[in-house]
Amino acid sequence: MLHRDAIKAYQEAEQDFLVEGADQHSLVQILYGELLNALDHTHDALERLDLQAKSASMTKALSIIHVLNSTLDFEKGGEVAASLAQLYEWARRKVIEASRTNVAPIVKEVRRVIAEIADAWDAIGRTGVRAA
Repeated sequence: MLHRDAIKAYQEAEQDFLVEGADQHSLVQILYGELLNALDHTHDALERLDLQAKSASMTKALSIIHVLNSTLDFEKGGEVAASLAQLYEWARRKVIEASRTNVAPIVKEVRRVIAEIADAWDAIGRTGVRAA
């Protein structure tokens, strides 16, 4: 138990360090990374039928989806922001469906789509272009 607490404290400190001083683009990258991790944990928990772990990781995934959606700038982002809002709503509904039905492949589908968006966001960072 003590070992697990130490690991958790280290992870939280590491996350605080990453967020501190990060620009807006980097913060979204961190959110995507954390969302992908939460979806992986959710999938694994569903495969093991570990309902407690499933609940914790799904709650985290849904919270991150909400944060990503709330950061959209519809004025500057236009159609891109509107498309992302639709994607985030789809992802939210699918995660809730997976929670209700305990079907792991639904989470894999969401993860695949989010990973594509995360990769595109990373590419934007490498080219220096800023979007929604």
